Amino acid sequence: MKKFYVTTAIDYVNNLPHLGTAYEKIGADVIARYHRMTGETVHFQMGSDEHSANVKKEAEKRGLSPKKYCDGMKKEFLKIWESLEISCDGFIQTSEKRHADAVSRLFEAIFKKGDIYKSPYEGWYCESCEAFFTDKDLVNGKCPNHQSVPKWLKEENYFFRLSVYQERLLKHYRQHPEFILPEIRRNEVLRLVEGGLQDISVSRASFDWGIPLPIDKSHVVYVWFDALINYITAVGFAKDQRQFRQWWPADLHVIGKDITRFHCVIWPAMLMSAGLPLPKTVFGHGFVYLKGEKMSKTLGNIITPLDVVPQYGADAIRYYLLRSSSFGSDGDFTWDDFIKRYNSDLANDLGNLLNRTLGMTNRYLEGKITPQKTVHKPLQEAIRGATKGVREEMDYRKSGDLNFHLALEKIWEVVHVADKHIDSSAPWVLMKEGKIDEIKKVLYQVVDTLRNIAILIAPFLPKSSEEIWKQLGLSKKLKWENQKFKNIEWGKTPSVNVQAGKPIFPRIELTSGPSSSSNASAATFRASAANEPSRTQREFSLSAKAPEGPAAPGNADSKSPEVSSIQKEAGMELDITEFQKLDLRVAKILEVEKVAGADKLLRLQVDLGTERRQIVAGIAQHYTPEQLQGKMIVIVANLKPATIRGVESRGMLLAASNEEGLSILTLDRNLASGAKVK
Repeated sequence: MKKFYVTTAIDYVNNLPHLGTAYEKIGADVIARYHRMTGETVHFQMGSDEHSANVKKEAEKRGLSPKKYCDGMKKEFLKIWESLEISCDGFIQTSEKRHADAVSRLFEAIFKKGDIYKSPYEGWYCESCEAFFTDKDLVNGKCPNHQSVPKWLKEENYFFRLSVYQERLLKHYRQHPEFILPEIRRNEVLRLVEGGLQDISVSRASFDWGIPLPIDKSHVVYVWFDALINYITAVGFAKDQRQFRQWWPADLHVIGKDITRFHCVIWPAMLMSAGLPLPKTVFGHGFVYLKGEKMSKTLGNIITPLDVVPQYGADAIRYYLLRSSSFGSDGDFTWDDFIKRYNSDLANDLGNLLNRTLGMTNRYLEGKITPQKTVHKPLQEAIRGATKGVREEMDYRKSGDLNFHLALEKIWEVVHVADKHIDSSAPWVLMKEGKIDEIKKVLYQVVDTLRNIAILIAPFLPKSSEEIWKQLGLSKKLKWENQKFKNIEWGKTPSVNVQAGKPIFPRIELTSGPSSSSNASAATFRASAANEPSRTQREFSLSAKAPEGPAAPGNADSKSPEVSSIQKEAGMELDITEFQKLDLRVAKILEVEKVAGADKLLRLQVDLGTERRQIVAGIAQHYTPEQLQGKMIVIVANLKPATIRGVESRGMLLAASNEEGLSILTLDRNLASGAKVK
């Protein structure tokens, strides 16, 4: 059976992890879960980096020995990783004896090769990074990562002959472009190595919390040299050669972009010196910023998983971090964006689809789903497309990046197609007409789609995937943890009795705005159990008369406000140049609320891609705010602003109306906000 060995960087334990640290672990967890679901045997390794000056200082502050402090922090870290559904197979501490043995053995191998020598050393040292910097590395005389002034250290140390591996490293980069990903990281490392390498210090004489050098007990191994070796310690190096041969080389090291120098230059050179195989890929992910700044204790702008998970759940933060950008790029966290994404994608889309499907199944079929010999082509094709898309976006060696956000986008296309299928099939109408067999077909199709969605989202949102599985009544017949990508197939749902539970993503209603220092308790939940046809859409006809009052800016009390030259009686011909004066754009509804004192008006905040707009529309008698949240609509973007009941409106949404009511114009597929309608 094919193996897959994935690691994350090990973490200093002088502080509890923040969201930036969690981002790395969540990304690696998705990769590990994905490869398990493809049928591979996976070892997912994490750990703590404990031979640090900062760790020793923190232990002394608390009146503890470094080892006792580290053992206690390990428990705290594991609790946090467990709360985020991180499924690591191994967790290593660098203070363990097995690691000391591995470090000594590798150091001796490099020493015997002639790549270790003793020499005086002086240079800039950042205590937070536990790293030395040259003058050109500093930014305005400060550490580029922590914006603090480093110390000038001078002592006699042992050195590793890194400089002699320059050409060999460059050759490896050229022959194995997948060794460093994404491309931007590879280019950075190439420039660094092409500029010349200097030998590096690998010991400290003025520090006693560490692993003694096997050749000189008065020195300890420099923390970074020590830490890198954890990747081979964890799989049996110096202890179990059979295990080591099974797992090494690592298939993927997942690290932050700020430590590529250690993992892509120093680490492979150490392995070359010791005669060991190199890892196949080192992936340097981007940072998660808080309003544009890197999270750090020094800057005082940290948000931790404990600020988010207890109230919003692990999958909410997993989805937000994974959906916002590619893993190789930087992301940004704000509470406003988090809540909008949660309400739109999780509560309104996936959560609502599950709730209304189970509600109708219970109401119309007494909760019973039976296999139907029926195929709904759009759903079947959407499932196939999403499965193919997820595999493509997760294949980092071909794509050059880890596009979690695009994989999730493909899955959400299935959610939208399923939602549209319910709307167009209208089981509530079929029930009035007594067409029970048709209802059975429609609801089986949607339940089967939800089964496939549950498998597709399992690497990304494991807790929600399992809960969907339970609520679909599948757990008694198909064990959730045994599902693989090979089980994604149309029409494989057996007879089940659905077990509707609480909404998996209750909507977030703000009572006051959370800030970066809050623990997110300023928001409260309201369950959005939309079991009825709350999102029905009537067909929009291009020949329908343009709405006069409801969506038009201007005087809200006027019966027929004049908006533009094309808003005339149906049938009047227009010159193409007149039509081209209109700037019609796709927009996503971000927020909706009623206008105070106006029964017919809703205030919409919409995303136009490059900007955010406010639009006032007279559609409150036809739509609730919950029905509109997250919808993709079409607006006239180049109307002059108008004030309606004291509220500015900058645009007009398109809708159609007749004696049956009113329907806004929405899209049947996702397009980027701001796309021009031609």
